[in-house]
Amino acid sequence: MGRIRGNTLSGIFMRYVLVMLGALFTLGLCTVLIFNILVNMGIIYPANYAERKINEAYDLIQNADKVTEDMIPPLCHYAIFSIGGAILGGDMSEDSVEIAWNVANHGNASGNYFYKVISRPNEYVVLQYSLTPQYHSAFLREHFIEPQKLMTIMVILSGIAIIILPSLRFGKKIKEKMQSVMNAVENIKNQNLEYEVSYSGIKELDDCLTSIDDMRIALKVSLEQQWKTEQDKNRQMSALAHDIKTPLTVVRGNAELLFEMELTEEQKNMVVYIINSTIQIQNYVQKLIDVTKTAGGYPNMPEKVITKDLLDDIQKQTSGLAEVYRLKINRKEQWNSETVNIMYDQVIRAVMNIIQNAAEHSREGGAINIYIEEKNENLIFTVEDTGNGFTKEALMHGTEQFFMDDTSRSGEAHYGIGLFFAKTVAEKHGGRILLSNSEETGGARVEICFSIRPK
Repeated sequence: MGRIRGNTLSGIFMRYVLVMLGALFTLGLCTVLIFNILVNMGIIYPANYAERKINEAYDLIQNADKVTEDMIPPLCHYAIFSIGGAILGGDMSEDSVEIAWNVANHGNASGNYFYKVISRPNEYVVLQYSLTPQYHSAFLREHFIEPQKLMTIMVILSGIAIIILPSLRFGKKIKEKMQSVMNAVENIKNQNLEYEVSYSGIKELDDCLTSIDDMRIALKVSLEQQWKTEQDKNRQMSALAHDIKTPLTVVRGNAELLFEMELTEEQKNMVVYIINSTIQIQNYVQKLIDVTKTAGGYPNMPEKVITKDLLDDIQKQTSGLAEVYRLKINRKEQWNSETVNIMYDQVIRAVMNIIQNAAEHSREGGAINIYIEEKNENLIFTVEDTGNGFTKEALMHGTEQFFMDDTSRSGEAHYGIGLFFAKTVAEKHGGRILLSNSEETGGARVEICFSIRPK
């Protein structure tokens, strides 16, 4: 979709402000008009109504023989005082009488009311009034809120509504416009790089969308290039794996021919180790070929395995290592389950990595202790060697990938790939790996366990 020249956020915000100010101005104007209409209709008296009526009745009250209640202007209360301050009549409240006399005597007043003093022979008439709008109806004046307060409350509530409603509309509009950006981000998050950009019509958001679209295109090109590179690498690895199979077949074939010759028992054992190791390497090569042919990698799913077959396989490989490194293997095992649910090849590789490390770091003529135990639906392998043991740093970081400890155990550079792989496999099986030093041999001690039941 082509990009449309849009508005700016500042322009939209300015329109929002102008609309709100216009609404507030209209509210003020309508309030004044409504008040004037009510005044003209006689429903509400203006604020100076009582004062005006007092001026009209002033002469009448001043010159009358006797002041009566019907002479008092509307919206007023009154009190009649003698020259000495005695109250002679009126309807003013007791609280206001003292103030009224103070006004008549000294001209001082306090409070919310205004007072008008009319001097008469031998007496004073004090009128009390307020300069606020009042209802024409006496019932409304007595039982309802004053017009001025009512109008103030209505203006405040209307003002709040005027502020909130345009704000909600403004927020909703911005949210709708932001949806284009959210859609773009969501598509990229879901790895959908084929979507079309839908511009919002707001300049700043459209600039952001343009940048996101540029990033999408660059990411798409990068991923396509990465995929091609990965495919090329997989093809090369597959070809190399196929090439490796040829010399392995030759080695295995010759070893099998050697086995048919007259050999000593020791020589036969060596040939068997060669054949078994060659078969194992061929299996690894085949799995490498399968991985390179599978886009999502080789599926690692637990399978039901006969426990004895698993332990026998580990025993055979361990015996071969012992022959090469001239070590003694002390093995104890205690298990009950006839079958276990594990990733067969990965468990064997993990355990053999630990045993291989133990063999490499044990002194010649030493021993490796291997304890196999089934406990709480876990198969636990404990391997102890007769080397120098782990350093403090190796105990803390030995299972980290590519960890190297130059002073560790044998003094040679040691990389943590084997233990890292063992830890990864253990965690895949709901287990763990623990590093320590053996009190019995003084060498390193590694304990690894695997859950043998499907979760």
